[in-house]
Amino acid sequence: MANTTPRTQEDVVGALIIRLAQENFGTGPLAELRRMDLRAATPTAPTLHRLLARNVPEAWLGGAGLNHWALLIHLLALAAPSPLHNFTALGEALFTAGYNEGRLTTLLEAQEKDFPVVLPRMVRFVVSKGGSLHPYQLARLVLGGGREVDRMTIARAFYRAEARSDA
Repeated sequence: MANTTPRTQEDVVGALIIRLAQENFGTGPLAELRRMDLRAATPTAPTLHRLLARNVPEAWLGGAGLNHWALLIHLLALAAPSPLHNFTALGEALFTAGYNEGRLTTLLEAQEKDFPVVLPRMVRFVVSKGGSLHPYQLARLVLGGGREVDRMTIARAFYRAEARSDA
C-alpha cells in the first residue's frame, strides 16, 4: 500500500535513490529501467510503474508528470548504484568528466521534448568516466521541465570548476 503521508519532491527522489541502490533491487529490474524507450507515448515498464506506485503520489503523475518521473527514474537507473553517492554538483561533474563546451551548450539549450535523448547521453557519459551525479539537481532539471534557473545552476558549476582548474 502506498504511503499517504504528504512528502516533498526531495523525499521522493531520496526514496528512489535508496531503492535503486539496494543490492536486492535486482539486475533484471534495473536493466528494464535502463532500457526504457522514453520516446514512446507512455512508458509501460512494470518496474517503473511499481516504483511509481510505491513512491510517487498519484497527483504528481497527471499531465506531463508521468513522463517526467519516468525520465528521472530512467536517469537514476543509468547512474545506479554507485554514481548516486558522493554527490557532485552536476555542472562540476560534467567538467570533471571532460564534457566539452559544445555538449554543454547542447544540454543547456535542449528543449524539454529533447530531454529523453540528451539527458541519458549526458548521464552515460559522466558514468562512463567514473563520475558521480547530483541526483537532486538532475531531478530539479527534469521535474521542473528545464527551468532556466536549473540550467544556469549547471552552467555556473561547470565554469566555476573550469576556473578552479585553470588557477
